[in-house]
Amino acid sequence: MSDTALVNLATVGSDELQAMPVAVFTSALESMSGDAIARFRRMRKLSATHRQALEKYLVEHPEKRPGQQAAPDSDGGRKSAPKKTRSTETGFVMEALLRLIAWWEGMDTDDVARAKGVARRKKKKKTKKVKAPPAAKPKAIAEPAVPAATPAAAPDASDAPLLGRIDIIQKLWGEGFSLPGGPEFAVKLMRPLAFEKDGLYLDLAPGLGGAMRAVAKTFGVTVKGLETDAQLAAAGQEMSEQAGAAAMAPILARPDGFTADDFEPKGRYAAIFMRETLFAVEDRASMLALVGRALRDGGSLMFTDFVLARDEIDDDMLVVWQNAEAAPVFPWTEAQYREALEGQHYNVDRIEDLTAEYLPLIHAGWRHFHDCLQNAKLPPETAAMLLREGNAWLARSRALETGMLRLLHVHALRQPAGIETKAPSGEERGAEAELVDAAQ
Repeated sequence: MSDTALVNLATVGSDELQAMPVAVFTSALESMSGDAIARFRRMRKLSATHRQALEKYLVEHPEKRPGQQAAPDSDGGRKSAPKKTRSTETGFVMEALLRLIAWWEGMDTDDVARAKGVARRKKKKKTKKVKAPPAAKPKAIAEPAVPAATPAAAPDASDAPLLGRIDIIQKLWGEGFSLPGGPEFAVKLMRPLAFEKDGLYLDLAPGLGGAMRAVAKTFGVTVKGLETDAQLAAAGQEMSEQAGAAAMAPILARPDGFTADDFEPKGRYAAIFMRETLFAVEDRASMLALVGRALRDGGSLMFTDFVLARDEIDDDMLVVWQNAEAAPVFPWTEAQYREALEGQHYNVDRIEDLTAEYLPLIHAGWRHFHDCLQNAKLPPETAAMLLREGNAWLARSRALETGMLRLLHVHALRQPAGIETKAPSGEERGAEAELVDAAQ
């Protein structure tokens, strides 16, 4: 029993899950909440045997179903009275948020509404086609229990600040950050670099600049950011100024995209960074060439990117992911990256799969944001943006869970044009592996 207690179904690999005995699988369900089970069932491909075991478990443990986890009271086994919560009828924004939460948690929207103490509108627009009797309106005013009598926001939420796009992004990923991980993850990605105090560094996807400010502060260097999203660039530059890092971590807007002038003069930078950006660049070879021109000899290209596990997009979750992204995507495989980098006079130093570390960072961000929604006030346009963002991250998360999409961390060194770079042959790699084994 002690072995089964160590199993975490949310993190086991696909092969391990497929080979897992039913007894271990069922035992692992015991430690999961109803919401966690719902998310697990939604995000993982289960065998027929495991699917049947899960359904049987939910029949035997109805309290594990989402929205059904109220425990009986100790007073004679009777259910305790429901906790008194203020029920507010949804408007457009709250309805959008309820759908987003339900979507992410794998729950029914009505179950989420009940848990939040929110009364959904239930197609109220259709009922308006029938004219209400004149007496109905005063009756609603006279009876405070009727939802129509309290259309205004709850008193304790009325003073909450109105959240815009920049606020939402920071609620998800942390103050000053627009991608998962926070300062610790950002600095960890850059530790393989040999930073020089007088070196110049360029970030081609800084977003709000939290990562580049953390890198500049940690390693005592200057990092310039070029951001194609004008709103993010303006907000990020303001944050750098407020943090006293305008000189060490300036962010410039490039709303029309990068130009050749952004990579001049030749050989200027000691390293160039990019995070989760290249998969949306169609002409990647030209991009790598521009970056290579801006790097000095021996300079580093360090990036993370969403990469295909196979040459073809033949998985349903990958198709869903492609359609959920705001812009067209052109993902490569690891082999394509190696070939392109070596063809552009880069020496590939390392390629590391960070998928297993990245997924929990996504989930942590959305859980934190879920908590922040309790008293949030969002304008309709922000709610619509939030739904799009949630859709994209949910699709990314699902695709990464399948193993068909991976997050790779790549470090490549720029070689002088006259030096030919080539990947080691299979025999050379085998010999290296034997030497490593012998050393160990």
